[in-house]
Amino acid sequence: MPTVLSTKILSPIQKQHLFAANIGLVDYNAVKIKTLNPELPTHTFKNVIFTSQNAVKLAMAKDIKIDKIFCVGDKTAKYIESFGLNVQLKADYAQDLALQISEKYTKAHFDFFCSAQRRDDLPNVLSKHQVSLKEYHLYDSVCSFKTFPNVFDAVLCFSPLGVKSYYKIHDYKPLAICIGKTTAKSAGFFTKKVIIASKPSLDSVVVKTIKTLT
Repeated sequence: MPTVLSTKILSPIQKQHLFAANIGLVDYNAVKIKTLNPELPTHTFKNVIFTSQNAVKLAMAKDIKIDKIFCVGDKTAKYIESFGLNVQLKADYAQDLALQISEKYTKAHFDFFCSAQRRDDLPNVLSKHQVSLKEYHLYDSVCSFKTFPNVFDAVLCFSPLGVKSYYKIHDYKPLAICIGKTTAKSAGFFTKKVIIASKPSLDSVVVKTIKTLT
């Protein structure tokens, strides 16, 4: 029976899908979140960008007021909507969101709530198109290194830091099943065996794992 390591704790339903396909699973959170406390203005934010649920959670805890929200990912959008807020625009990838913003909102100012370890894709695209952007780092993401004696058939990877947390400290480099292109690029520095899920979501990674290993 093939066995995989997930660098993020999966939901009970996601685990059931793997077990039903006779795939063994070990899961853990390979990335730790450290909350930061930047000083935020008290005015209403006109246009806010979120690329993670962590940023949404921390921003909502500060009870800030927002007019329009732009985000990356279906899960992030649903999480935002759970607070009774509407999403103005969403995309599967940060770079794609930045390109859409650059085309439709060239004269607007945006505030980006994110991790101190955020990728450069979105800020670089907006800067290139001269879209005004201010960043607020609400948290920091750090590797949670943990060694495993198991020989896994694949590692499920959800972020570049998650990739680093496993592959940097293990000599054996199994197949990396990645949530998206950015994560896959990071995995490519450690192993030549890399595949990408059809959509950038945890569910899609699970589906790709089942199709690949059964």
